[in-house]
Amino acid sequence: MRTTLDLDDDLMRSLLERHPGVSKREAVERAIREYLHRYAAERLRALRGTLDIEDVSADSRRADLE
Repeated sequence: MRTTLDLDDDLMRSLLERHPGVSKREAVERAIREYLHRYAAERLRALRGTLDIEDVSADSRRADLE
């Protein structure tokens, strides 16, 4: 998707310093990916302890052996 952004010069410079040798586009894409991964991990951590999970691994192993 083609998008035009007006980004803070210092912010962009800092981002490019963290990703030497990559284009601005790739640096921004990496930053967005990292943000989304961290957000997903935070959401999963927030769910910790809120779901009842039944351990059926022994049943699965037994079924595999049969």
